[in-house]
Amino acid sequence: MNGANVILAITLAATGAVFLVIAALFFRRKEKACNLIAGFNAMTEKEQARYDRAAIARDYGRLFAAWTAGAFVFAVLTLWWGWVPFCIAIALLILSLIPRMHLWPENAFRQYKIDQ
Repeated sequence: MNGANVILAITLAATGAVFLVIAALFFRRKEKACNLIAGFNAMTEKEQARYDRAAIARDYGRLFAAWTAGAFVFAVLTLWWGWVPFCIAIALLILSLIPRMHLWPENAFRQYKIDQ
């Protein structure tokens, strides 16, 4: 273990800690936590009522919990094997973010629509 590996591992662990806090918010606050989601919080109350807020909060909580677990696992791997697991972790995070990027909130939350 050298100093660079430790810094990279601390970076991943800190990222995992942030994801853990966000996941806890979604699991504890449930429907109220949906206001943290970009795009959903920009909708009017009438538009938000058309979506299953409980399912959105549950799915986002699970997503951030998975990112938390991945960040902590890759932090340990980075301590052992250096920068390669760090780069893999960042690449996986970016690749998992790309499908969640939408220009229109209606497209992002289409699967949660109540009145289909």
